Amino acid sequence: MKHLVSFLVFSLLVGELFAQTGNTAFGFTRVPGSVVTSALGGSQVATYRGDLQQRMDNPAFVDSSMHQSVSMGYLNYLSTINQATLAYGHQFDSVGFGSAYLRYFDYGTFQETDEVGNELGQFKVVDYEIGVSFGRAYNEHISYGVTLKQVFSNMYQYFGYGLGVDLGAHYTSTSGNFSAGLVARNLGMELVDPTRGQRDPLPWGVDVAIAKKFDKAPLMFGVQYSDLFKWDLAANDLDAQNNTVEDELTGEVRRPVLTLDNFARHLSGSVAFVPSERFNLMLGYNFRRRLELATSERPALVGFSFGANIQLKRFGIQYAITSYHLSGASNHFGITTNLNEWYSRRKAS
Repeated sequence: MKHLVSFLVFSLLVGELFAQTGNTAFGFTRVPGSVVTSALGGSQVATYRGDLQQRMDNPAFVDSSMHQSVSMGYLNYLSTINQATLAYGHQFDSVGFGSAYLRYFDYGTFQETDEVGNELGQFKVVDYEIGVSFGRAYNEHISYGVTLKQVFSNMYQYFGYGLGVDLGAHYTSTSGNFSAGLVARNLGMELVDPTRGQRDPLPWGVDVAIAKKFDKAPLMFGVQYSDLFKWDLAANDLDAQNNTVEDELTGEVRRPVLTLDNFARHLSGSVAFVPSERFNLMLGYNFRRRLELATSERPALVGFSFGANIQLKRFGIQYAITSYHLSGASNHFGITTNLNEWYSRRKAS
């Protein structure tokens, strides 16, 4: 239990430290790396559905059945922006469950021109994230973990570099039907700024979530409250900035901050249909995404996400579709296999 107390105290201190600035670097780290995470609404640090890459959200997801598993993912994010991920998991007897991952985030190809418009060639803009995670069980109910990450940015002739840490804790009840998660993510700074300006922190945050599975129904519900130390998430929303009131006594015009709108931006929810461990259907809803990206004329399904997780013999296949904007949806594909199974069958034959 002292480990959890230390984790909470550290999260509080870091939250107060980073709350002094509103600028962050390497925003691509907020994009879901896991297909299951995408399907569940963007982040659910309490809901584990057997995807190795979910450890990018909570390193406390400890699953020894993922020993020697390899997971690959591809996300067609927006327009020509694409993401590829690769992860490997390994169970260490003395340390716990470890994993390593690589994220490649490609913004596309751009045309280089001189000051009068003459074409000089083309260049790419890419970001990278490399992380190593370790997690272990504290007892039969509680597990904890840490992720050490390095992030890189290559923008034409400019280079950025940063270091970060994720800290996670996860609780599972005796029946396994209730779980809770707590994560302090992206605790770190950029050490090399590509613009050679002020070095900003990573897009840090503290997230807390719960999930409930029912005995007599193949359903699991999850709800998450994100960015525990940032109440005013609507500060940069132009629509919210225009929602002002005038004080009748002083004539002061101000924007209300303690609103239901601001509270909703912290929330995301999910439901999973789990008829068996080999087949899941998932639905997610992200309030903040809906409020910030949907248009009032045609909100459509912005904020919603759908997905499936299927186990077929030696392969696990994941798919998610997420609506970020009316102009189109993002498709996220993943495939997982266990190298140990291939070795065992080869020896048996």
